[in-house]
Amino acid sequence: MKDFAIFVSVTENYVHLFNALYNSVELFGIGEYAEFVVMHDSIPQLYIEYMNKKTNELSTKIRFVKIEIEKGDEDLGKAMVAKFYRYKIMSEIGKQYKSILFLDSDIFFSSGIREYFEIASQTNLVVATNDNVCRQYKTNPELGTCPTWADDKTSFFEKDLFDGKFICNVPTFIDINKYGHVFYDVFQHRRKLGMDKTWPFGGDLETMNLVMLKHHLKERVLILSSHLWTGVHHTYFRTNVGVKRWTPSVASQISDPQYKNEFMFMSETCEHVRAFHGRDWTTEKSESNFKQNAIPKIIQQSEGRFDGAELEKAKKKRENVFDLIQSYFLFLQFDCYVKVDEVIKTCQFGQDKYDYMKKRRADLESIVKTFKGN
Repeated sequence: MKDFAIFVSVTENYVHLFNALYNSVELFGIGEYAEFVVMHDSIPQLYIEYMNKKTNELSTKIRFVKIEIEKGDEDLGKAMVAKFYRYKIMSEIGKQYKSILFLDSDIFFSSGIREYFEIASQTNLVVATNDNVCRQYKTNPELGTCPTWADDKTSFFEKDLFDGKFICNVPTFIDINKYGHVFYDVFQHRRKLGMDKTWPFGGDLETMNLVMLKHHLKERVLILSSHLWTGVHHTYFRTNVGVKRWTPSVASQISDPQYKNEFMFMSETCEHVRAFHGRDWTTEKSESNFKQNAIPKIIQQSEGRFDGAELEKAKKKRENVFDLIQSYFLFLQFDCYVKVDEVIKTCQFGQDKYDYMKKRRADLESIVKTFKGN
């Protein structure tokens, strides 16, 4: 057993995304000090057997943990079971490690992360990523955004509360031996919280933030820059934080030992990008929607309205960033340790997604090959 663990819930539809995540952990040596705990309720046994055998020869190990639903939660729904029961499992199994990382399966790394495990284990801090939003929680439902107890609709808080640390629940580095009761309480609130008509989210994201406020844990949260970890709100494609590739010369030594390979991703402000929250760009429809709708919207929001040649130039730059990130994702899928060509034989995550990734890899081969041999 390793000192640290990465907890992630995976469904069959997300196996190909977890594949990129797994390979990135192996690539940057994270598996030397952390192992995966994969929480699931219906992953095919053939896939589990394949991964157990395949990872015997690799540094990064996986513990598969089956979600066992408590009586009364049969109608909770598959998505909510996966979202809330992971807190229950983390609150229990997480105590076996010095600290853990709570992660989504559609994130993949571009550096080592050991120092953040150590901060969580050696201090009383929780290391997490801000969701680029603030909340003004009200006690009067007529004013909007009023969290209430579901049974009697009374306000969750005694007074209006401003939450300036609304954190995206992944990534979160946390010592469960100190804060396991908080994560278990998130699970306990799976049916307790109601929401008013202005409530922006449902599910575990808002619930986790409310419970952390309830336990006064927000004051101990060390916030990471979202554009270096999750790309929340597509910040990768904004001018001031856009991603670029940096390749040191062969004779160079990289000063940061967390970078074990001679390629780096940097923001335009010269900060190391630690991970990508890729969104699921594994269908032609999702790619077209992003390039045709999301990128122009991002440009107009961050830079003001303009059109013509300037708009086309800005769009082309963002599309190049898109291709760079997607090429790294495809490199992790096809050219690393666990190849998606083998995974699809054990787990039917979708032939259409596999075919799309195969085609995009050929389209982007000139970029993908720059990652090979590093």
